[in-house]
Amino acid sequence: MRAVFVKHGCLVERPAEGGEAEASVRAGVPQELHRLAERDLFVVLMDARPCGGDTETENADREKVTDRLLDQISKAGGKVDALLQCPHRTEEGCGCWGTYPGFLYAAAANLELRLEECFLLCDEPNDVLLAARVGCRPILVLNGKSIGDIYSGHQPEPRDFPVARTFASAVDYVLDEDQINESWGHPRPPTSLSQLDEELVSADEAPELSPTLRLLSPVPGAKGVLLAGFPQITRSAQRLLLLFVVGGVWLSLGIAYLLTHLYRVQPFPEFVWYLTLQFIPRPVRGALFIGTGAAAVILSLRAFVHLMPGSFKGRWRSS
Repeated sequence: MRAVFVKHGCLVERPAEGGEAEASVRAGVPQELHRLAERDLFVVLMDARPCGGDTETENADREKVTDRLLDQISKAGGKVDALLQCPHRTEEGCGCWGTYPGFLYAAAANLELRLEECFLLCDEPNDVLLAARVGCRPILVLNGKSIGDIYSGHQPEPRDFPVARTFASAVDYVLDEDQINESWGHPRPPTSLSQLDEELVSADEAPELSPTLRLLSPVPGAKGVLLAGFPQITRSAQRLLLLFVVGGVWLSLGIAYLLTHLYRVQPFPEFVWYLTLQFIPRPVRGALFIGTGAAAVILSLRAFVHLMPGSFKGRWRSS
C-alpha cells in the first residue's frame, strides 16, 4: 500500500493572534487531499506536537481541536485516512518524532507499508532528514516561507529532495512521481545521506515510547481486522494476547475435566446443587455461562485498551 504522510503544519494555518483553538485548515488543502484519495493513496496526518497534557481537560481540548480540523477537511471534500499523534509530554523525550522517526516506523509496522514507496509532506529541515533516514521520500512545503528562512542560511542536507512553494505543488509532485513509479514498476532509489548521518542512524537507539495511530478509515487490503478509531496493537502484543487466550481456554478445560470427575465420583453437599444451577436445564445453563463469560471478556478487553498509551476517551468512535 502506498501512503502519503502529511505534517500537521502543512495543513493548518494559525492566526497571528489566538491560540490553538483558532487554527483552521489552509485554503485549498481539502481539495488536494481529495486528489490524493482519487489515486488510492493512503493519507496519514502526523501531529508531532507532544499532546500529553497535565490534566484530562487539556487532553480533551486538544482532541476537540483535532476533531474540528478533521471535520473541516471532510466537509470540504478532503479525506484523511489515519492520524498519528504523540501522546507524551515534552519532558519525556519520546521517540515519536524529532530525534527518531518513530511515526514512520509505527505506521509501517501497523499498516504494512513499504516506506520507500511513501512520501512525506513536511515543513521543517529535521523532517526531511528523518524521512531520508528510513528511505521515505520527503517534500519540503514552504507555504510562504523561503529556503533561507527555513534553513537559516545553512546548506540543506540531504541535498536532492524536492521543494514545493505550496501544498498544491507538493501534491502535483506526489501524483507525478507516483505515476512514474507505476510506469517503472518500482520506486526510484531513495535519497542517500552523508557519512555523518549514516553514523547517526547506526548509533541511534530506538526509544521505548511509541506514538498513537488512530485509523479514520479502513485499510485497503489489510490482512488483519483493523477497525477505524481502534488503537493498534503491535504484533508482539498480538502474539502475547493470543497465547493468553489459548492458555485461559486450556486452563478452563482442565478445571472442567476435574469438576466432571469429582461430580461423578464424589458426593457433594446439598448447597452445591443450587450453586451449580442444576435446577436449570443444561442448554439454558450453558447459554447463561457463555453470555456472562462473553460479557466479562468484553469488559476486560475494553479496560485493557484504555490502559494503552494514547487510547483514552474518544478513540472508540469511527469516522
